[in-house]
Parts: sequence; structure tokens; C-alpha cells
Amino acid sequence: MTFAAGMAAEGMRPFAAIYSTFLQRAYDQLVHDVAIQKLPVRFAIDRAGLVGSDGQTHAGSFDVTYLSTCPI
Repeated sequence: MTFAAGMAAEGMRPFAAIYSTFLQRAYDQLVHDVAIQKLPVRFAIDRAGLVGSDGQTHAGSFDVTYLSTCPI
């Protein structure tokens, strides 16, 4: 997240590819390093929402809720 923000701050337009479950850990970085700075980072979020066979540890059960509060 911070690496993508740094790239965007230098004029690049990076994609950040991440599992939704792991994005929960980077939420503060998403808010402070990307959203508040209004940097052009695009996200490819995998395993968003409820997914079947990966089990509950890899389901992005809360992604819509916590991302909806992000100041983008």
C-alpha cells in the first residue's frame, strides 16, 4: 500500500493487487497514504465478499463495510 502510494506520489499510476482479507491489515495505510493524499492508486481486490471453498479466514466478509468509510 505505501509502496503504491510512493509510486503515485512520483507521478506513476500504480495498481495495488491484494486479497480483501489482507487489505484489512493495510486499512490505515489506505486512508493515510492514499485516500487523504488523493493519490491515483487503483486497486484490484481479490476474494472480496463471501467466497466458498477458501474458508472463513480468506473471505472478505467486511470489505464493503470498512471500504465504504474510506475518505475517497
